[in-house]
Amino acid sequence: MAIVDLVSQVADLGPASYAASLSAALEALSNRRTNLLLVDLFSIGFDFEGLRQLVTASGAPVIAIDDRPNPSFAALAEMAGARGYLSKNSELDMFRSVIRAVVEGGEHFPREAPVRRGRSSGALLGLSPRQRDVLKCIAVGMSNQEIARSLGISPGTVKLHIHAILRLTGARNRTEAALIAGRFLAPTIDG
Repeated sequence: MAIVDLVSQVADLGPASYAASLSAALEALSNRRTNLLLVDLFSIGFDFEGLRQLVTASGAPVIAIDDRPNPSFAALAEMAGARGYLSKNSELDMFRSVIRAVVEGGEHFPREAPVRRGRSSGALLGLSPRQRDVLKCIAVGMSNQEIARSLGISPGTVKLHIHAILRLTGARNRTEAALIAGRFLAPTIDG
């Protein structure tokens, strides 16, 4: 809610509101217009196609917000139509300047690591389709037994896939793999 207050301090955009999920945001947008939309990527499950839907439904400039800086997510947000990207640990002055810039028609995206269009990030890392399936299951919090049942494979095979995923993604454990899964599983969005 502090971000909602910050927006009202920076620009006279009318009353601010909050939606806790992609579906709630889409429903809110169907009932009213907005002048600026801030989208917490975590709240929408790092669903970049969902972000694209919000951009289209809002008809307003969109700033994607993430828990920590991730240039890959910034590039995917840009490809989804967002006009800006910020991390929650950005300085308040940075938030203010990005909000002002976007409201005035500008953009803000870090440029450290652009995402290549036309190929999934998972394929670039050498993850097999089955490894991507296992990583998706990890990302939603499934146990090894649940993954095995869901995918019709043995728990031993799940463990082998997890070891390969950790090695290929550079994650130290399954929790870290779940946190960074969005980078590897985000859909490729052609501009």
